[in-house]
Amino acid sequence: MDIDPSLHDYWRVIKKRKWLVVAISSATAIGSFVFTQTRTPLYRTQGMVKYEPPTGRGLGVDTVNWDQWSGMKTQVRILGSEAMSARVAARIGKSAGFKAEQVQDSSLIAVSAVSGSASEAADVINAVMDIYVEADLESRSLASRKSLEDIVSRRVEIEASLNDLEERKRDYLESHPGTGMTSSLSSTLLELDSRRREMLKKFTVEHPEVVALDQRIEVARSKLSQMPGSDLELERLNRDLKVNEELYITLSKQMEETRVALSAIPAFVTIVARAPVPAAPFYPNKKANNLLGCLLGLLLGLVAVFMMESLDISISTIEDIERFVGIPVLAVIPHLGTEKKWEAIKAKLLRRERYPIDAFRSLLLFHQSTKSPTIEAYHSLRSAIHAQKPEQGGWVLSFTSTGVAEGKTLTAVNFCLAAVHAGLKVLLIGSDIRRPVMHRVFGLPKQPGLMEVLTGAADWRDVQRGTVDFLMGEIDLDRILGFSGIDNFKVMTAWTASSADIVNVFSSPLLPKFVDEVRPHFDLVVFDCPPVLLFVDAILIGAHCDGTVLVYQSGKMARQALRRAKEQLTASNVKILGVALNDMQSSEMGPAYSYYYGYSHYARQEDT
Repeated sequence: MDIDPSLHDYWRVIKKRKWLVVAISSATAIGSFVFTQTRTPLYRTQGMVKYEPPTGRGLGVDTVNWDQWSGMKTQVRILGSEAMSARVAARIGKSAGFKAEQVQDSSLIAVSAVSGSASEAADVINAVMDIYVEADLESRSLASRKSLEDIVSRRVEIEASLNDLEERKRDYLESHPGTGMTSSLSSTLLELDSRRREMLKKFTVEHPEVVALDQRIEVARSKLSQMPGSDLELERLNRDLKVNEELYITLSKQMEETRVALSAIPAFVTIVARAPVPAAPFYPNKKANNLLGCLLGLLLGLVAVFMMESLDISISTIEDIERFVGIPVLAVIPHLGTEKKWEAIKAKLLRRERYPIDAFRSLLLFHQSTKSPTIEAYHSLRSAIHAQKPEQGGWVLSFTSTGVAEGKTLTAVNFCLAAVHAGLKVLLIGSDIRRPVMHRVFGLPKQPGLMEVLTGAADWRDVQRGTVDFLMGEIDLDRILGFSGIDNFKVMTAWTASSADIVNVFSSPLLPKFVDEVRPHFDLVVFDCPPVLLFVDAILIGAHCDGTVLVYQSGKMARQALRRAKEQLTASNVKILGVALNDMQSSEMGPAYSYYYGYSHYARQEDT
């Protein structure tokens, strides 16, 4: 099979049709620029008012039955009414549009306006808020003002009556100089009448004290009736004057009290923030439009250039990998689980974990049948690696990948489980310290772990986890106990650290010392390393291992990335054992590679 075109070939295609790219990009960019320049700039500004009536009752205040939800809706409608628009237009001299909205779950109302003039937009909003405050006070003080007008009118009438009575009294006294003898008796009678009214508030007319007072009043009236007629006329004038004076004083007090109350009517509406004059138009966004035009033009140009070119830059077959990279494919790991392709794409676009931890655990060999193609694939990988192993001593390996989410950790864990299943004593070390996950896989504490060992804070024998720890973890108990050879499986976790600490630790002499110490105690020691193209950790660890396995997910990473990973490892004298082609769909392999899945069919035939 021919190798797909290289990046140089793609660049050659672009250069060959560069004028098409330039023409489409230029036309799109110019069109975007012209469109932007011909748009009328629009300015937007916003002010904020607060409508919050006080509780209780008072002059202009009745909020006992105030409902926040319906009340705020009503105020928003008042702000947006035609009457409000008419008053605003009358004040600023022209009609203008504005919008009022309640700020969610609050007593705030945002008032915004859009205009072709920055100052006009601010003037409109500020006028709206001022008129709203005035209108609110006017509506609540209307009844009080009407009451004040009535009081003032009545007071004027009483004042005129007083003046008339005083004039009549003066004239009468001038024409009857000998009158005035009954003043004392009249005063006494008025005092007795006043006392009787006060007593009737407490007693009935049959009460002895009331009866006695009535007798005194009757005697006074009898004496008063016997006085000369001139004295009686003067007494009537005095009595009318006193009544009108008292009424005048009462009305004057009511008038002052009403005026004070009007000036103290509480404000329901307060302006929280006045509308500022916007510094720049919000439409059109010239920078965004021009940048979008350039990017869109470039994209359209590239699409036009590559319409007839193949964009498949990944490798999906064994031959392509071995030919292009120059290293053998150790095994093909079939696709695990039932995840659909669109779900994988969605997980990538949303930048989230493709497999949540529970789904990850379901893909471990604990959950696989001993005759499944999955466990056979990992046994095949183990056999291919074991074929390159020296005859004596334990073997130290590292697993890495070109990029993220290629199934490196899953491959390393299942490889170790396959080795344990075959009777080997295995230590799996989570050395991906930048993104530790091994403790989550087995439900183990992440400390102490590898970092404590490499910094001299702990002995490796004390931080390795075994069957007892697995049973106390989060993996199903029956799955662990039913897995053959699990007692020979140990795991060492890791925790996050800064980049500088990681590089220093992996570059220290403690790493090779640690490798030499654990080698005699295990048949197989496996480091799960971070991606080689992203971090130097895989190179630093791989330099002290007997071999490195490069995990590559079919169709995910560009072939140049795989080649670059191989070159980096080789340049650092890291021995590459081969590639584990991971997550291979049977539909992607084609008829020529169906034999990789043949053992699944064969196992089913044996069961019949």
